Amino acid sequence: MNQTDQVWLENRVSAAISDDFYLDRDEEKRIKEEGSAKGILINDIELIIRLELDKYGAVCERILIVELDKLLHQFTDDDHTLDKKEEKDTLAKVSKPAPGKKMGLDPRIAEEYVSSFCKVNGVTRTSDGKKLGSLFERVVLWIVVLAIVAYGGYYFLIKSQVETVIETKVVEANKIILNDQDRVEIDDQLRRAEQFIEKAQYTDPPEKSAKASLDQIKQIDPNGQYRGVEVKNLYSKIVEHYINLAVKSVQVGDKSNATKWLDRAKLMNTDREVIMEKEKELGLTANTEQ
Repeated sequence: MNQTDQVWLENRVSAAISDDFYLDRDEEKRIKEEGSAKGILINDIELIIRLELDKYGAVCERILIVELDKLLHQFTDDDHTLDKKEEKDTLAKVSKPAPGKKMGLDPRIAEEYVSSFCKVNGVTRTSDGKKLGSLFERVVLWIVVLAIVAYGGYYFLIKSQVETVIETKVVEANKIILNDQDRVEIDDQLRRAEQFIEKAQYTDPPEKSAKASLDQIKQIDPNGQYRGVEVKNLYSKIVEHYINLAVKSVQVGDKSNATKWLDRAKLMNTDREVIMEKEKELGLTANTEQ
C-alpha cells in the first residue's frame, strides 16, 4: 500500500469513528469496499482499521459481535439453554467498555443478536418464559376447542389431512431429506457467510470466504429446500458488490480491473444474465468470455 492510499484510509476511518468512537458493521463494510476499489489489500485495510481504533479508543461492532457469539456458544452448546444469569452476564461483558475503550457494543444490537442466535441455533431463552406461558395457554385453549368438535367432522378432517400428506410425499419423492444436523450445519454456514460478507471476504481467501460457506450449503441442500431464498439472496448480494466495483473501475479508466471484478462475480454461478448485460454496458464484452 502506497503512502497516499494509507493516508486516505487513515482519514476515512478517523472520520467514521472520531465522533462516537464506534465503527458499526455497515460503515466498516463501506470502508472495505471503497478501499478494495482503490486496489488496497483487505489485510492492509483491516490493519489500518485496528490501528485507528486503538488510537481513538474506539470499538468495532463486528468484532464485539464475534465475541458475543463465542460467549453464547460457550453457555449454550451443551444444554441449548440460555438462562437469565448467563444472558445478563454475556450482555454486560460486551456492552461494558473494555480497558482502553470508550464504548461497548450497542445494547440494541446485542439484544437483537442474542434473539437471532437463539432462534437460529434452537436455544431456549429462559427470559422468554412469559411468552412461552402465554403460548402454552393458547395451545391448551385450542385443545379444548378441538375436543368438542363433532366426531364425524373430526374424522373427515383427519382423513383429508392424511390424503394430503400422502399426495405431498409422492410429489416430493425426488427431494433430498434433510435431517436436524443438516439444518444446523446450514444455519451455521449461513451465519458464517454473513460474517464474511461483513468483513468483505467475499471470495478471498477461498477457504474462509462467503462463497466457501454458501457453496457448502449448496452441497448439503442443492435444491434450496431449507433457507434457500436467503442463500440465493447472499449470492446475488456478492454479485452486486462485484458489479459495483467493476463500475467504479471503469469510471477511473481501469477496464482490466473491471474485468477481474466481473470474473469474480461469475464465480457465484448466479445472475449470469445480469453480469453479461453489465459487461456489454461497460464495453467489456470483447475482453471477457462470451
